[in-house]
Amino acid sequence: MPELKKVLVTGGNGLLGSNIVRELVSRGYTPVLLLRKGCNRLALKHVKYEVIEGELQNLSDLEKAIKGCSYVIHCAAKTGQKGKLKDFISVNTEPVKVLVSLSKKYTVKRFIYISTANCFTNGSIVHPGTESSEFMPWLKKSGYAYSKYLAQEFLLNEFRTCNFPVVILAPTFLIGPGDAKMSSGQLLLHGTKNQVIFYPPGGKSFVNAEYAAKASVNALKHGRNGECYLLSGENLSYKQFFKIVKLNYNPRALLIKLPNCIIKLVLLFCDAIQWLFKTDIILNTTNWRLLSLNNYFSNNKAKEELKMKDTNIKDIINISYTWFVEHNYTPNGNK
Repeated sequence: MPELKKVLVTGGNGLLGSNIVRELVSRGYTPVLLLRKGCNRLALKHVKYEVIEGELQNLSDLEKAIKGCSYVIHCAAKTGQKGKLKDFISVNTEPVKVLVSLSKKYTVKRFIYISTANCFTNGSIVHPGTESSEFMPWLKKSGYAYSKYLAQEFLLNEFRTCNFPVVILAPTFLIGPGDAKMSSGQLLLHGTKNQVIFYPPGGKSFVNAEYAAKASVNALKHGRNGECYLLSGENLSYKQFFKIVKLNYNPRALLIKLPNCIIKLVLLFCDAIQWLFKTDIILNTTNWRLLSLNNYFSNNKAKEELKMKDTNIKDIINISYTWFVEHNYTPNGNK
């Protein structure tokens, strides 16, 4: 009897998800996508896949999607930095528990969970962060990071207690084609279109989304259950990143580092507004602290066990920019 090769992919219309779908198809798998009715499917153009229209928080929709699938790659998440913790948990944590229950019911062979590098402690250029590091407690104030961490811990506990076949993948800052919902693309277009490019003091590990997708599909067969793998790329400061963008696409632009004194004043004002009006705003102390960090990570474990490739930042910036130009995206991410 031939092996069943259907793979449920949640969040399949996103940057990483769409690249995973393309990679699955290229290897002979049949992706089954759970997508909201009317959602943006631009990144899936010219790709063959099965679709179940429904909601991540609906048990019936999840069961309909997972039935008949041998594998699950769970990419879907609420990724913004604005919102209350309960809103993030309802999307990023609770559906994971339901998917685990359904995976057991339908004997899923392996469950790939797309986590985030924010579930680990960052490092320096010389000593980048690894999978052995802990979650940083101050990130409990980030609804996104903490809700993903809670889901990750739930899954690892499922492995420890009942040998649930889960592999955790934690991408860093993804960049690549198919960014129809404008995640990392906002940073790239900020550097290509503005005459004055303001940048924060920190840095990121920029990873080729296509390489992260290949490693994700490799994880269906490779890697070890109950293990975490950082899918990181080239560690660069924001200044280094924007210098590359400027050199290739915006040579007359002026690079200006945001001064700490102004940042502190703005943050005090934003925190006061948040406290006075009991509202959530994107620019707050926690989110700025994330931007100010050198968020550098090692991909040695993923390279060894998942055949993860090293990112060439110049190449992937060019590929990403070309994709945006072909799809007529403006600096604000509108077509």
